Amino acid sequence: MQWPEVEQQVYTDGACSANGRSGARAGLGVYWGDGHPLNVSEPVSGRATNNCGEIQASTKAIKIALQNGIQKLAINTDSKFVINSVTKWMPGWKRKGWKLASGEPVKNEKDFKDLDSVKHKLQIKWNYVEAHRGIHGNEMADELAKAGAAMYNK
Repeated sequence: MQWPEVEQQVYTDGACSANGRSGARAGLGVYWGDGHPLNVSEPVSGRATNNCGEIQASTKAIKIALQNGIQKLAINTDSKFVINSVTKWMPGWKRKGWKLASGEPVKNEKDFKDLDSVKHKLQIKWNYVEAHRGIHGNEMADELAKAGAAMYNK
């Protein structure tokens, strides 16, 4: 499979029913294109939260890109939390031993460490897209994430 010299576009999303409550079920979606063999829909590992789904979806997209020789990746996500975490906050967390400015531990530390371990292995452009605005790739990633959440069993 030939990949373009420009960034390969991918859409990622996380979904969680009953987020923050008992019985929550979370999943992740990675959308490369209609009918694309690399599309992913699966439950999150660990805690069932929307943010876990968002973080794990980005990590999954990067791992898939690396496995397929993609050198430049544009991750399109509706999670400002993930974008800010990676581009602004993570360096400080790492310097402080994965602690927030308040001294509290970073929530989702394991997921962020997994993301951090792969994000430097290729060029990534982080793009924010608005959720539920009819952007096809985002809508499809959302559907994949919801299907992944339906598979969640704790």
